[in-house]
Amino acid sequence: MSRNISNVFSITSFFDEARWSTNENDNLINFVPENLTDDNKLLTHWLCYITDRQMGFERIWDVAGFIFSDLVCSICSEKSISLLDPINPSKTFFIKSSDFAQNKKKSNNEKDGYLFVGRHKVGDNKKLWDYNQHPNELPVFQSRFYPSDYKAILFTLIILKDFNFSIVEYLLRILNKNLSKKDLIRRLIFSLYLLTYKDIGKSKIENIDFKDWYKKGLDRKNDMMKIVNDDSKFEEEFNKFSEIEIYNQKRAWCSLRDFFKFPEFNTYFFRSLEEHGFQHLEMLKDTKLLTQFELPGDVWNNKPKFRECIVKDSSYEKNCSNSFNKLLRDIYIKENISTGYPEKFDITFDFVPLMCMKRNCDLCPYGKDIEKGKNLDKICNKNISKYCSVVLACCGYKYKCNPEKCELVKLEYV
Repeated sequence: MSRNISNVFSITSFFDEARWSTNENDNLINFVPENLTDDNKLLTHWLCYITDRQMGFERIWDVAGFIFSDLVCSICSEKSISLLDPINPSKTFFIKSSDFAQNKKKSNNEKDGYLFVGRHKVGDNKKLWDYNQHPNELPVFQSRFYPSDYKAILFTLIILKDFNFSIVEYLLRILNKNLSKKDLIRRLIFSLYLLTYKDIGKSKIENIDFKDWYKKGLDRKNDMMKIVNDDSKFEEEFNKFSEIEIYNQKRAWCSLRDFFKFPEFNTYFFRSLEEHGFQHLEMLKDTKLLTQFELPGDVWNNKPKFRECIVKDSSYEKNCSNSFNKLLRDIYIKENISTGYPEKFDITFDFVPLMCMKRNCDLCPYGKDIEKGKNLDKICNKNISKYCSVVLACCGYKYKCNPEKCELVKLEYV
């Protein structure tokens, strides 16, 4: 049998729809201050993604989310980036472990270096209890690459200070100048790249120096804002970015995608845009814009077992070793795909561990037209009073069964 590559996109679209149908299918940030604005929550979300590298995402949303929401609320209130200066242990949110009073009571097994520390005690926040954070103490978080993460957060806030520490106000600068562009989403990603990642460099713990980095952050802000404010320079830099770098922005794509697709953050995003007086909300709600989103490349969608399977017996099989998100974009364009788009393949974050890594090929919908997935119909109950058992088995998502609108039924796979 030969692979019908459009079916692969249709199946992926089916799982993606299930994923975003309810907040139950994704972790929510463990916000702390009750007076957080929508803007505050969006910036907290962005800061969380900065640290989301090679560690459990649950810890990011539960622990870092608690601390960063505290930081964002405080920095917006006090208008002072010095809240990230380690030299003031009693006031800062970033501190040397050896200067942290709580640590002096603990064993020598406590991590060395620096810690992100909240101002609000753990209290009865049970999510933090799961990480051995004690009720009467301040919560602590250390990301895996914290020197670079700290610099990225510091540099981000230095730019956002000119926008009242509002990530939406910053994005509006780009939106209002690029509304007529057909690649608007890609331009928003570029602007977020300028905000946090361009020319950031790598950092080591021994190089952490708030005063020096603050000065460098101001210089960088001037360079980035020259690009943002100069249309000609913006076009030049954006075109260079679009060739390769655009496919390497995993965390930026994830965060902006959540602003548009995650029910909770989508509400915050559009409500905040409206509060800032943005007049083109309906244009931004056009689902055609979503087709511009690239797949955030990660360890799961780069697993050879999955990549090789979905292009098997197709004309793209020989290109399997290429950059996967770039390959998906090429397929999407060449095949004129009508159902689904590249970013939707981020469901592999949940699909691959449950299916590919457990060798559940006999239950896999992607394998139906290449003589696999022969037992898929055995887990489909077609019962509208229950959750879709295929989605639950393949991705772990809760999604109401609806045979009349089911893509798998339409494809005659179940």
